[in-house]
Amino acid sequence: MELVPVRCRIPEHLNRLGKNQQWLADVSGISKQRISEIVNLQKYNITITRAIVLAHHLRCSVDDLFVWAWR
Repeated sequence: MELVPVRCRIPEHLNRLGKNQQWLADVSGISKQRISEIVNLQKYNITITRAIVLAHHLRCSVDDLFVWAWR
């Protein structure tokens, strides 16, 4: 079994802040395409550094970026 993300919570945090993915891309320095891939769980194996940057700008914990489950 491995721990995998089953849902990305970035859209929830963006909604809470009244922001969109383009804003997150602009402030984080991560491309809009990469943000979209992360949100759609196409590439969820992001580095801890990127996760920290995203969490900082979303004003949440790194643990709050995804919902995880064992599969």
